[in-house]
Amino acid sequence: MQNSRGLTRREFLKLISLTPVGIFSRPLSNLMKAADTGMPNIIIIVFDAWSQRHVSLYGYPRQTMPNLEKFAAHATVYHNHYTAGTFTTVATSSMLTGLHPWSHRALQLGSIVTPSHASHNIFSLLSDTHSTLGYAQNEFADQILYGFDMELDQHIDNLAFSAQASNFYGSPVFDKKNQIAFASIEDNMIRRDKGNDSSLFLGPLLRLYFLRKRLKFTTLHKSNYPRGLPNSSELFVLDDVVDGAIETLKGIQQPTLAYLHFYPPHDPYCPTTDFFETFIDGWNPPEKPLHDVAEKKLTPRKLAQERRYYDEYIASWDAEAGRLFDFLRESGLTQNSYIFITADHGELFERGITGHFTKMIYDPLIHIPLIVSSPGQTARRDVHAFTSSLDIAPTVTSLAGHSIQPWMEGQLLPMFGGAEDEHRSLFSIDAKMNSSFGPLKNYSVSLTRERHRFIWYSYPKDQYEKFEFYDLETDPEEMKDLYRLQPSLAKEMKDEIMQKILDVNNLFLSNGL
Repeated sequence: MQNSRGLTRREFLKLISLTPVGIFSRPLSNLMKAADTGMPNIIIIVFDAWSQRHVSLYGYPRQTMPNLEKFAAHATVYHNHYTAGTFTTVATSSMLTGLHPWSHRALQLGSIVTPSHASHNIFSLLSDTHSTLGYAQNEFADQILYGFDMELDQHIDNLAFSAQASNFYGSPVFDKKNQIAFASIEDNMIRRDKGNDSSLFLGPLLRLYFLRKRLKFTTLHKSNYPRGLPNSSELFVLDDVVDGAIETLKGIQQPTLAYLHFYPPHDPYCPTTDFFETFIDGWNPPEKPLHDVAEKKLTPRKLAQERRYYDEYIASWDAEAGRLFDFLRESGLTQNSYIFITADHGELFERGITGHFTKMIYDPLIHIPLIVSSPGQTARRDVHAFTSSLDIAPTVTSLAGHSIQPWMEGQLLPMFGGAEDEHRSLFSIDAKMNSSFGPLKNYSVSLTRERHRFIWYSYPKDQYEKFEFYDLETDPEEMKDLYRLQPSLAKEMKDEIMQKILDVNNLFLSNGL
């Protein structure tokens, strides 16, 4: 039997995390003075569906994010950072685990990390030294957090900063078993998105109730959102989300690992009045041909219009996020925290489609921002080495003073213990048409190396296979497919990518998974 010893630090933090955030509204410096252990906070801020190709910080011709540029003046800016996955579930899982999608197996929208890797995440690794906090406004990213819930001292509901709260998967009746709730309530009984209700009365009644709430909220804010209100699983306004995040960060005790995953600038693209139609400037990117696997066939004019709405929405979000950046500086958090600002994936406006839920893999979809502020950093540093979203987990682990785990597949970021490797191979994959419980057969996978990209579309189910090869240095828009010319590097990268898939499948089968 253990001796009576009072509360440990971790037990105390778990207890205090049950207290409403508002109680912690006294000055942050007082909290840090009482709880400071000398170890830095680590704050990871994710903007959803945020492409580096649309950010003025990286040379985009439209001035979309001046506030981010101001923050980056005292941070390390990574110019060639790529995501391992092309949509939220798979990309978020890779970021938080440091694992390739074929390892964590969260391949479909709404899936979760495989049980063999369920404990392999940054919250678990830092739970002994840091208070852990998670918030994901995107419900699919929130499902990933629910898989790691045992390691979270605070798990903020994904609708906490929204005007409405009418989802069911976080309800106590399901004991936070989100997949059960989705299958039994949201996907079958109510079918909020499509299809017929299984319940004759409950579905229509609830839909009327939700509609009434939406109409009331929309009327209240319609003057500031000419294209309608932003919408994740529920309607929200940008300033409420930022206010909620600021109040949450006011309540953290050092050291804390905080993961804040915001829905903007994910579609629908809903700029505020201040930025609506501000980018009617006559500028359009080059037109690109339709792709065989394009799910839509939108015209160049429509693609340009949607791109403009996206840019205006990014600018609107930057205006609000600027208040968060100011708070990080004025509160003192930039003095005692490593702050990561990044994305889960990007967005496409080309070859007939908009968005990211596609089989296509091109630079705007997988090339994402990464800005890292170190404690007390006073000058900007720029890194042009190629890095991966897999690198976040090992870097965070190292910064917290922990050992890099053997199961991690990422590397330490340059400037934070990692070496620049100009020959490094970066893989990005979309395998939502593939079972999580079988070998990889139906997928799109890209290999980025030495400023070149090789893409393999493999869909035997549709009797479709295609290889593409681009020189990113001379052709950053990926307009000239060089594969038919059979350059030696294309053959080399093809062999590498095919061997990787073969090795992954052999390991999967040998483990009896």
